[in-house]
Amino acid sequence: MVDDEPLAQRILEKYISTLPSLKLVKKCSNALEASSYLHQHPVDVMFLDIKMPELSGMDFLKTLTNPPQVIITTAFSEFALEGYEYSVVDYLLKPISLERFLKAVNKLEKKFSSGIKSNAGSASIAEDFIFLKSDQTHHQIKYKHISYIQAYGNYARVITKDRTILISETMIHLEQTLPSEIFIRTHKSFIVNITRIGKIIENRIMIGETALPVGRAYRSKLLDILKRYKLSTRK
Repeated sequence: MVDDEPLAQRILEKYISTLPSLKLVKKCSNALEASSYLHQHPVDVMFLDIKMPELSGMDFLKTLTNPPQVIITTAFSEFALEGYEYSVVDYLLKPISLERFLKAVNKLEKKFSSGIKSNAGSASIAEDFIFLKSDQTHHQIKYKHISYIQAYGNYARVITKDRTILISETMIHLEQTLPSEIFIRTHKSFIVNITRIGKIIENRIMIGETALPVGRAYRSKLLDILKRYKLSTRK
């Protein structure tokens, strides 16, 4: 992380320490210190403040020819647009809440799972989980443990191999967030983990003993994806 505020460093360090998928390899108080470290060590992810002495975070970012993935951390919202021009993963405004931090980590994980290769084994992020908030609790759920997701009024029910989690998310947002190589929308009310499909009979998907409907508008897309895995339907 690169931040000249000790309090901000402590907060981020605490958040990072709660996630087994993240490892803090270096704390820098200014951009010059960070530049020196990056020239000698590969890094996957950098939490970068903007307002710092000598060289601002944004000017520092402009100097990097092969930067790691960057999450901006700052108290100044006016730099958000410029930050996204440099393809930063997310823009966190201080004071940073744990919930907002976890959303940034989810975005980061999605970028890695979409094909961004790790540059450093010492600062890697897992590619197989998501954080889901239910009430005041954030659950770390592995993708492989999710069987399917069902719309439930203004909520969604996430069905895993051993529990059901009720979350306040729309199906559209979940469909956009979850990795498309694993999850597919099969009905306006259902998103299914492809790897959990036991069989398809006519317009029904069987996950264990549970039968889920396949909407007419989603059937052709489902069949196209299943062809990749050499699966077929039975009429």
